[in-house]
Amino acid sequence: MSKNANFRSADLHKIVAQQKALGKRLIWLLAIPFVITAILAAMFISLNTRIADVEVAMKIVTIERYLLTDKNYRGAVDEYETIARTYTSAPIFARLGLLYFQLDPKNNKEIAIQKLTSAKNVDPAYWETYRNLAFIYTSNEQAKEAIDAGKKALALNKNDANTYNNLAWVYATSKEPEFRNMVLAQEYAEKAVALTKDKQPHFLDTLAQVHFEKGGESSQAQALIYLRKAIAISPRPDRQIFKARFTTLFPSEKP
Repeated sequence: MSKNANFRSADLHKIVAQQKALGKRLIWLLAIPFVITAILAAMFISLNTRIADVEVAMKIVTIERYLLTDKNYRGAVDEYETIARTYTSAPIFARLGLLYFQLDPKNNKEIAIQKLTSAKNVDPAYWETYRNLAFIYTSNEQAKEAIDAGKKALALNKNDANTYNNLAWVYATSKEPEFRNMVLAQEYAEKAVALTKDKQPHFLDTLAQVHFEKGGESSQAQALIYLRKAIAISPRPDRQIFKARFTTLFPSEKP
C-alpha cells in the first residue's frame, strides 16, 4: 500500500471521528431546549402551587378576621367548605370540624367528628386534629375519648395549653371514677395556666375547679383566688358566666 493511501485512510478516520463529535454536540444542542423547557415547567408548577397556597392563606386570614369580630360561624363554615372542595389539607378539615361544633354543639357533633376524621386521614400527625377532638369529647363528657385524643395531641405538641386544660377538667370532674385523677388534674391545669402566663380566664377557672374538687380548707382558698383572677381578667361578655360559677361554688363569698 502506498504512503498516499495510508494518509487517505488516516484522513478518513479523522473526518469520521470529527463528524461523530459534531453529531454528539448537535444532539446536546438539540436537547438543551427540552431540558430548559422541563426546568421552566417545573418552576412554573412550583410557582403556581405557591401562588395557590398564598391565595388560600389570604382567604383564611380574611375568614378568621371576620369571625373574630362578628362570630358568624355559619359564614365561616361555608367559606371553609368552599376552600376544602379544591384544597385538601389536614388544617382545613381540622378547622372545619371545630367550626361545625362551635356553630351548633348539640346537633353538629357527628359532622364535626367526621371532618376531624378526614383531617386524620390526610395527615395522621397533625396535632390540632386531636386537640379539637379532645375539646369536643370533653364538652360532651366523654372522658375516655377525650383522654385518648388529648394524649395524642400532647404527644405531638407538648405545649398545647388548650389540651392540658381540657384534660385537667376531665380528670377533675369526670363522673366515672376510673378517669378521675386529681394529681394529673392539678399538674395539667397548672401547665395550661403557666403556658398562657395567667392571661386565659377559662384556664384559671379550670384550675379553680381542680382545687375546689380536691376539697380541704387550703384547696378551697386556692380555688377562690384563681376564680377571682378569672373574673378580673375576663372580657365583659364572659364575666357574668364566671361570676355565676363563683356564686354556685361559693354562695357565701363575694366575687
